[in-house]
Amino acid sequence: MSVIEEHPRRTRGNGLGDVVLVVVLVLMALAIVLTVVVIASGGGRSQQGPRGAGALDALEADVTAAGLTVCSRSDVPDPRATDAVAARTLVVATGPGACGGGDTALVQADAFADDADRDAAARSLEGQVRPRGAATVRTYGDLVVVTRGGGDDAAAERLEAALLAHGAR
Repeated sequence: MSVIEEHPRRTRGNGLGDVVLVVVLVLMALAIVLTVVVIASGGGRSQQGPRGAGALDALEADVTAAGLTVCSRSDVPDPRATDAVAARTLVVATGPGACGGGDTALVQADAFADDADRDAAARSLEGQVRPRGAATVRTYGDLVVVTRGGGDDAAAERLEAALLAHGAR
């Protein structure tokens, strides 16, 4: 008998234990890679803002979370963007006292069913904003958000900062 055959760590059972060990190690490596990919992709949740039917409500919640006051809200029955599925107009202010005409911003948000339609609408709206700087156009999840400031633009600037912090482009 050779030294290898007498060694206590010698494979027994026609190498079945080694095959099982290799399969388990490969599956563990795949699980680690899959976990890293899911974490890197954000766990399946968009890092660009709200998605789905509640996107317009989520935008409104983000406005109030930024410390802004929603002075008025109106759902637009016929969105101006061709492929939009819903639209909402908000007037937001830096505080409840500013709603009467102080520092407010007009926010027009159009919701889209897919990213291609949303991006096409955003490009179209960017070309319509004149003069440059009079308004900003952002994509935010399923939304195109157009913000027009008023007064000293503090409300618009705070809203822009909040949208960018939540992944708007």
